[in-house]
Amino acid sequence: MGISDKIRNELYLMGASLVGFADLTVLPKEVRENFDYGIAIGLAYSKKAMQDSMNGDARQYWSEFTTINKKLPELAVHTANLLIEKGYKALAKVSTMVVQNSDYRTVLPHKTVATLAGLGFIGKCAALVTKEFGSAVRVIVVLTNAPVECGVPVTKSLCEWECDICAKVCPGNAVKGRIWEAGMDRDVLLDPHACRRAARQYAKEQLGIEETLCGLCISNCPWTKKALKYI
Repeated sequence: MGISDKIRNELYLMGASLVGFADLTVLPKEVRENFDYGIAIGLAYSKKAMQDSMNGDARQYWSEFTTINKKLPELAVHTANLLIEKGYKALAKVSTMVVQNSDYRTVLPHKTVATLAGLGFIGKCAALVTKEFGSAVRVIVVLTNAPVECGVPVTKSLCEWECDICAKVCPGNAVKGRIWEAGMDRDVLLDPHACRRAARQYAKEQLGIEETLCGLCISNCPWTKKALKYI
């Protein structure tokens, strides 16, 4: 069994929803920290969390959000350790290893690695959209020099031109309604400051918490509803 299959099988046994391998050599070395490959690991939300969120109840979404955020680093660290034990270099890009600037940017977004791995495209609200789960999935990344078998990069959006659902449901009017293509700057799609302000207000009103949490663009996305089979 090759290293890619071993990693994929182990991660699925541990509960991962999606696993993809990306060739990062198309990116500058300083962006990919001199690693040639990236492993994108995804965990999906449940149908209930998305249905409830769409109907204005964020409690299940918040519960799964916290659970997923704890589980993803465990999967990433396990993967990195497995690779290191095999003699490769690897770096789990957990939160302590990811620097976000004042504009809410990171040098190498997890979503970028996911698109390069062929897992999905970027939607109009700047969320990763997958065929398996729509945008109801969170992703973490492991960087490595292990020669993994890479997927085919996704370079264009599959959003319908006329679809504006995420823009309409956004309480912060942060979604600009543009169609993504590879290399497009995030700010063309989304006003991150408006998104954050609205999400913090939404979380405070709905859950009484000081967090950045909304999810309405995710739960109302036609791709999510189709993938998880709800109306």
